Amino acid sequence: MRSFLRMALKDRGENPFRIGWESAKANAVPMVVLWLFAVGLVVGYYFVLGIAEGLKPIAEWQVRWGIRAAIVNQLVFGVLLPAVFVVSNRRIRVRRPLLKLACQAGWSVMYAVIFVWFYGLQAAMFGKDNDFTTLALKAAFDQFVWTPFVWMPISSVFYLWMGNDFSVAKTVERCRSGFVRGVLMPNQVSGWCVWIPVVFVIYAFPHALQFQILGLVNALWTLLLLQIGTRISDDKQQGVLEGR
Repeated sequence: MRSFLRMALKDRGENPFRIGWESAKANAVPMVVLWLFAVGLVVGYYFVLGIAEGLKPIAEWQVRWGIRAAIVNQLVFGVLLPAVFVVSNRRIRVRRPLLKLACQAGWSVMYAVIFVWFYGLQAAMFGKDNDFTTLALKAAFDQFVWTPFVWMPISSVFYLWMGNDFSVAKTVERCRSGFVRGVLMPNQVSGWCVWIPVVFVIYAFPHALQFQILGLVNALWTLLLLQIGTRISDDKQQGVLEGR
């Protein structure tokens, strides 16, 4: 923790909170679409006849298959759908597409394993009820403990490595030079703007559906950003692009 603070204080440059906020503002339209989609899902689940019943087989599949169901979810929503979109859009050019696809697949498998465990931890800590207090506790722990101190550093380094054309030397150099203020903190600020309302909604679903809904929401966010294109440099944008 002390080294984290020293890095943040040592590195000088543009205000990382401003960078993160500008990144979020640049994606205001897809962000609002994501919020509306998430709210529409949970409202439909609890108030529209037939939706909850229609999602019941998915919940049962998640319970029965566990991590395997989560991995399938991520390979479909986190790898296959974005890959199909990129291949079908001639305006998008990707360096080393097969290598990036393989790395994204490996990342998606790890993501599934970690987040199934994390959602289970949240259920053990705070219960599986969907009252406001439980949802608020889960969302707060998710966004202000787990994400900034565990998940965001890991995912930022991974996507920085991918963005540096898989160069370990360049990634290490970037991590040593302004990583906290230039990458980690802007990513986190923009992530908070996008995901705090969304994770609150995700935790409103029954525990067995939470990861499956997360995969669907992540896929929508990725496709929205691919559609409008990135208008901000990789360092400023990456935290938003990677989703949860």
